[in-house]
Amino acid sequence: MLTTAPRRPHPAPAHVLGARWLASANRQAATAFTEWRAGQLAAIETGRRFNVVRVTDQRLGIAALQDMQLAGVVVGPVLLNRPRHAVEFLIALRQGEHWQMRDLELIARAVDGSPAVTVAMPAPGLPRTQGRTWLVPPDGRQFLTHPHNLANALRRARTQLRRPPARRP
Repeated sequence: MLTTAPRRPHPAPAHVLGARWLASANRQAATAFTEWRAGQLAAIETGRRFNVVRVTDQRLGIAALQDMQLAGVVVGPVLLNRPRHAVEFLIALRQGEHWQMRDLELIARAVDGSPAVTVAMPAPGLPRTQGRTWLVPPDGRQFLTHPHNLANALRRARTQLRRPPARRP
């Protein structure tokens, strides 16, 4: 008698896993999927799975992302927000986190228990939606950028952007 190995289900694509993880940040995850299926941005809650650091100087945000990638630092999901000329990093939750740098905004749930603060995000794996696109899409592995790594990369990027370009002989 010929036997075959049991069939293993195919793993879901990274963008599907990323969408599930991202939607799970909301108390009502199904709402995000409904909005994404309609081709809209979904309001994703901060403060439960991650916080968001919005770098309001797009050049600075992209330079910081490149700095971390070149250094081999783990970078979580990163969103390009063209309407605001900003780059938004999903960062690990840290108690008492304070961002005292110019051109930055921490988007997090208030500690007083007030309603969730949300950020409009496109579905992972889809092209730009209403001027927003993933530079590093969520892939379901739940990697987040460590706040310390982001702060260091932003400092280095700020220094690099202030330097005049080198002259060529």
